[in-house]
Amino acid sequence: MKKRAVLSVVVLGLSLASCSRIVGAAIPPQTISDPAGLEGKQLVASSPLVVESVRGTVSYSTAGAPFGDIQIPDLPFGIRPGGLEVRTGFSQIDVTGACVKPQAFTVTVRDVKVDASDAVASATFTQNAAAQFTLTRTSEGAGKATYGVSDTKLSVSADVATAMKFFSILTTGGQNTVGVTATISASDNGLAGCTMGFTLKDVSVTLSKFQ
Repeated sequence: MKKRAVLSVVVLGLSLASCSRIVGAAIPPQTISDPAGLEGKQLVASSPLVVESVRGTVSYSTAGAPFGDIQIPDLPFGIRPGGLEVRTGFSQIDVTGACVKPQAFTVTVRDVKVDASDAVASATFTQNAAAQFTLTRTSEGAGKATYGVSDTKLSVSADVATAMKFFSILTTGGQNTVGVTATISASDNGLAGCTMGFTLKDVSVTLSKFQ
């Protein structure tokens, strides 16, 4: 009798798992605009750019302004997304400091790290995005120039395990903190000694591969 009960539980579990995969496969990707309130925020360099293809690091964190759990409609059968893609563009880039500020140049954003945490858990992933942006100077003042940016999108994706962990952090566990860090390189060596600030635009997270 006990063996039959165990077998019934196993069969039920397999049936639910099968239903989860079938239903999950029918759910289209879900895009959430600006879930962490990053729109308009600025990735800022912690130190001036250095020569060697003029490179540096920029970052931003919501640590000073944590946000609540994201409300997503209930998913049946414990379905969770196995795909997570973070996308953003830039509305402008500010170049500050004592350096040559050319009329136009390109910036490549590499090695993007995204991390999230709440009171219960934390998760992070890093990906070499290698997204290239063309910058055109729109204004210049004392020690600062502002550049318009080509409509390129920076996109980074997490693996299945990390996607599910991010989903859990952002939808449960209370107040959340998200951070973004990226390595950048510029095409003009004259920019060495300056810092850059990247203002975020059209930030979104797309959840997919539900299972």
